[in-house]
Amino acid sequence: MTNRQLFEALGLETEPEKARLRRRIDTLVRRKELIRISPGVYRYNADAAPKRNGEGYKRVWRAIRSSKPGWGYVDLARITRMSYTMVRRYCNWLDDEGYIAAVGRNGNTRLYRATQKAKSTQRTPYPPITKDPFEAERGAACRIVRLMMESNPSQKGCAKKIVNDCQLLLRRFGGEKEGGSNDQHKD
Repeated sequence: MTNRQLFEALGLETEPEKARLRRRIDTLVRRKELIRISPGVYRYNADAAPKRNGEGYKRVWRAIRSSKPGWGYVDLARITRMSYTMVRRYCNWLDDEGYIAAVGRNGNTRLYRATQKAKSTQRTPYPPITKDPFEAERGAACRIVRLMMESNPSQKGCAKKIVNDCQLLLRRFGGEKEGGSNDQHKD
């Protein structure tokens, strides 16, 4: 992919927008997620993309099990060096599952404690991974854009892939046309 293709795909027209994208591309190159082939030309390196290994959940879980009753989300975020939002979401799930329970307040801060269920569970419980209901459709749309930008749509194989992805989108969102049909109106 090239800078020009990215500018077109993202609809960037002003120089500040393009400069912002170039800075983000440079960051991805430093993290080795993008490989610079030549000036302004890049290739994506999926192996270098950040992986979710659950280390954050493990840290928060260890802190919960080892803390005395009366801790809050801010306390866990400081101890574990994880974001407050991640700690809050994880703790809300743990509360729903019965691993932690509220024990009082300190001003506006709700305080928690680990339940017997948490004390008896050594392995880190993970919240379920919610699958994106539109994952296939998003993938089809991305493939269409990629084929339109990087390939020749008039080639038979490319056109067939575009048609297949369009059919996938139509199956999901319906082939019904609002306001009539695509047929020529005869007057």
